[in-house]
Amino acid sequence: MKKLFIPFILFLTFVSVDTYSQTFTFVRTDPNPVHGRADTILSSYATVTNLTSNVIPITIHITNPSVMTGWDQIGMCTWMNCYAPGYYDHTESCSSGPHEFDVYFNPNGIPGNGSCTVTMTYQSTSISQDFGVVADPVGIKQISTIVKEFKLNQNYPNPFNPSTKIAFSIPTSNYVDLRVYDILGREVKTLLSQQLNAGEYEIEFSADNLASGMYYYRLQSGDNVSVRKMTLVK
Repeated sequence: MKKLFIPFILFLTFVSVDTYSQTFTFVRTDPNPVHGRADTILSSYATVTNLTSNVIPITIHITNPSVMTGWDQIGMCTWMNCYAPGYYDHTESCSSGPHEFDVYFNPNGIPGNGSCTVTMTYQSTSISQDFGVVADPVGIKQISTIVKEFKLNQNYPNPFNPSTKIAFSIPTSNYVDLRVYDILGREVKTLLSQQLNAGEYEIEFSADNLASGMYYYRLQSGDNVSVRKMTLVK
């Protein structure tokens, strides 16, 4: 009986020490990635819990930032303050209990993906979580999931004022890029730049801030490219 008792005491001691050594937890509460509209600020949330009864300093590092061209830099909001985009290293006092933390992305109306890794450290404990968002184009919808070929349809209505709809089909899952150009070949708007599943899609293009005239829209999916023209009349 004594031989069994001593190892049991040692096991309890090990468990107690191991539990006591974990001073905080850092758990993402949102899915990865978070989907949202490209014309809004997108946030991904987590919970930081101080397991001790004391106030502890937690160091926060944002690494591997990746955003689309034209997006703002990534920002963060701790349980105490929100910080400007591009502020990637900080130490914050954390009181006992759970606290909300989030990473935010500003797509500036440009569809696409953004991601980063956040590492929180206190003493010898470091915990990392990946955060990501997908900025979906405003007004895109999937019409069908069964298509046989790559196709870019003529916009409707055409001529238009101030908005029109553009439909296209991709036969396989691929990264899709849809942009609008003026008659001189200058890009005026990115309508779509992200991974899509196979299917037929329709997206709305609003030209409120553009002058009357001829415009081109170009669709690329893998090696497939198609260009059509449209006319804005105000």
